[in-house]
Amino acid sequence: MRITIYQCLLMALWLAQAHAQEEKPGNRMVTISGGINAYAGFYTSHGTAARNQASPFGLSGAVTVNLPGGLSLPFSAVLGNQGSSFRQPFNQFGVSPTYKWATVHAGYRNVSFSPFTLSGHTFLGAGAELNPGKLRVGAVYGRFNKAASSTIADPNLIPSFKRTGYAVKLGYGKANNYIDLVMLRAQDDTTSIAGVPATPEQNVTPAENLVVGITSRLMLLKHFLVEVDAAASSYTRDMRATEVSAEGKNPLTKIFGKLITPRLSTQLTQATQAAVGYQAKWGSVKLQYKRIDPNFQTMGAYYFQSDIESYAVATSLNLLKGKARISGSYGRQFDNLANNKNAGTGRSIGSLMMSINPDPTFGFDVSLSNYGLSQKSGIRPLIDTLRIAQNNLSATVNTRYSILNTDLSHVLTLTATHQQLSDLNERTAAQTENNNQNLNLGYFLQHNRSGFGANLMLSYTQSGLPSTIPTEENDKVKFYGPTLGMNYSFFKRKMSTSANASYLVNKQFGVTGKVMTVSANAGYQIAKKQTLNLSFGYVNSDTGIQTEKFNELRGNIGYGISF
Repeated sequence: MRITIYQCLLMALWLAQAHAQEEKPGNRMVTISGGINAYAGFYTSHGTAARNQASPFGLSGAVTVNLPGGLSLPFSAVLGNQGSSFRQPFNQFGVSPTYKWATVHAGYRNVSFSPFTLSGHTFLGAGAELNPGKLRVGAVYGRFNKAASSTIADPNLIPSFKRTGYAVKLGYGKANNYIDLVMLRAQDDTTSIAGVPATPEQNVTPAENLVVGITSRLMLLKHFLVEVDAAASSYTRDMRATEVSAEGKNPLTKIFGKLITPRLSTQLTQATQAAVGYQAKWGSVKLQYKRIDPNFQTMGAYYFQSDIESYAVATSLNLLKGKARISGSYGRQFDNLANNKNAGTGRSIGSLMMSINPDPTFGFDVSLSNYGLSQKSGIRPLIDTLRIAQNNLSATVNTRYSILNTDLSHVLTLTATHQQLSDLNERTAAQTENNNQNLNLGYFLQHNRSGFGANLMLSYTQSGLPSTIPTEENDKVKFYGPTLGMNYSFFKRKMSTSANASYLVNKQFGVTGKVMTVSANAGYQIAKKQTLNLSFGYVNSDTGIQTEKFNELRGNIGYGISF
C-alpha cells in the first residue's frame, strides 16, 4: 500500500496533536523534535556558466517523531525555486526492538550472520536473534528482491525476479569469543515476471542459492586470537537448466543435497578467510590468509571481490612506555586462480607507521606505504606494450609543536608528503610516470577567554607530469600561497563570526595564474531555539588558461527554529 505525501502530513499532524495531549510531567508517550529553516540569497558569475540561480530561496524542515518502544519516524521536506522534495520512512520501514537477550526484526532490515552468508543484504520480512547465556540462535525470512519488469514507460529497465529466502544461525559463546554455524537458502520465483525481454541485455534467468558456513572469533590463553570465516556456496544461475546427479562422498552433498536441485548451471565454490594473532603489552603480531574462488556468490550479500588469494602479516610495537609506537604490514595478493584468464595480476602492499610523542606539546608521525602491481601471462602471452608493472610509493611526515598557557594557545604544524608512481615497463614509463610533493606549514592561535582565534597556512604543491619532451616549463605544475582565517564571538558569544581568505598562485605549462577565494560567515542566536545566519563567498580565478578565467559572488541569509 502506497502512502501519499498528503497522508504522511496528516499523520505527522495527528502525532503532533497526540504529543501535545500526552505531554505531561513524567508521562511522555510521544516526543517530536526537529527544525525549520528559511533562506534567501543572491548569485552572480562572469566568465563561466552559472552554477546556481540568481536569487535562490526556499524552505526546508525535518521532523522526527519518537514513539514508545524506541521507534523513530523521520520526515524531511525541501521547498524552493531550486527544487522540491519530501522524504518519509514508510517506503522502507522496519524495527528491531530488543528486550534483554532477545531481538526481533520486522519490516525492512539489514542483518549480518557472517561475511560469506548473510552479510547486510536488505530484506522485507521477519526474524529473531536470541542470546540466552552463551547460546546464539538467529533466523530471518523474507523477500530479498522485488519483482520488476520493463514497461512502456520504462522500456530500458533490466527485469528482476522476486527473490525470497531464509537464513539460520546456531552458535555458542559471547560477542567477542564465539563459534557460529550459518546457513542461507534463497531462490527466485519463476512466475513473478512475464514477457520476453526487448533486448539481449535485459535477459535474466531465475537463480537459487544455498550457502553453509562457519564464523568464529576465539580468544585462547588471553593472548592468542583466532578468526575464521568460511563458506561453501551452491549457486544455480538458471533454475530452468537440466537437472544432474549429485552423488558422491562430499559431506555437504549428503547433508544439504535435499535442499537444492543440482543442474547444469549449478556451481559449487568456496570462500575462506582466517587470521591468527598474538597480543601483549609490548605489541601484537597477526597473520592473515584469504581465498575466494572465482565466481563465488551469495544471495545474502550485494558484492565482494572474488577470484583472489592473499597472504598478509601485520605487527605493532609499543616503546618508551607508550610514548612511541611502530606498526607495519606486508601482503601479497593474486588472482586467476582457475588459470582461465588471459593474464594474471599480482599485488604487493606494504606499510610502515611510526608515532613518537616524547612530550604532550611535541610529537611527530611518519608513514610509508608501497603498492606494487604486476602481470604475468595466463592462457595467452602478454604483449610488452600492454603489460602492467607499476609501483606506487607514498611517504608523509607530520610534526606538531604546542605552546599552551592560561590565556593563549599556540600550535605549529609542518606536514610534508611525497607520492611517486614508477612504471617498471620501459615501453610505457614515459606516458605514465609522475610524482607529487606537498608541503604545509600551519600556525593556529586561540585566545581561551575571549574566544578569538586565528590561523595561517602556507602551502606548496608540485607535480611532475609525464612528458615526451621534458623541460623545466612543461613537466612541472606548481601551486603555492597563503590561507588566513579568523573567528570571534560577540555579545556574550551569542554572535559568532568567521572569515577566511586564500591566494593561490599556480604555474602550469609555462603560464602563471592565480585563484583568490574569500568567505565570511556570521550567526546570531535570537532566542534559545532561534538563529539568524549570514554568509558571503567570492571566487576569482585567473589561472592563465582562458577557459578557467571567471569570478563568482554569492550571499545567503537564513533563519532557523528548532523544537
